[in-house]
Formats: sequence, structure tokens, C-alpha cells
Amino acid sequence: MAVSDYLVPLLEEAEIAHHIPGRIRLRFNYSILAMLPKLNDLGNEILRIADQVKAFNDIRLNLHAGSVTIQYDTDLLPPDFWEEAVGEKNIEHLRQTAQRFLPDLKF
Repeated sequence: MAVSDYLVPLLEEAEIAHHIPGRIRLRFNYSILAMLPKLNDLGNEILRIADQVKAFNDIRLNLHAGSVTIQYDTDLLPPDFWEEAVGEKNIEHLRQTAQRFLPDLKF
């Protein structure tokens, strides 16, 4: 499954719970989590993908709470990226934004 198959639907259903430059907590709509089979496999896949991104320093998943906390390098990923990515509802534009700021990932 392609990276965009995971990230795009998740970002589309995310909301920012807390954000300071360098650290963000995203909360997800429970309906998308309920639709995704095998949450443990999804969590492992997200962590595998995150290991490919130089801008991510640490990721902590809490699948039971439907949230993820990401510590990131603001020199590689500007804080404005999150507002744009999470607020974007146009899937193609979201893919383009993610590709621009996350070049380590293959979409």
C-alpha cells in the first residue's frame, strides 16, 4: 500500500489538538479509525513510514485515544505545514503539499 493511502486519509480526518513549533499532537476522527482494519498493523506502518522522514524526530501513537504526537525539526518542516495539511480537504492538493515538505516519502 502506498504512503499516500495511509497519510492522505488520516490527515484529511485529523484535527490539531495541540501545536507548538517542533511538537504537534493530532487527534483523529474515531470514524476513520473504526473503518481501518487492524489498528496495530496501521500503527506499525505509520512508524515505518515516519522512519523515512528526516524531519520527524519522534512519533508516539496512541491508537486507543486516536492521536499521534510528532516531534519534528522546524528547519526541515515549517510549522505552517501542519495547518495547511490538516486544514486541506482537496486530496490532490494535500498530496502535493506533503510531497513538497516530505520529499523523503515516495507517494
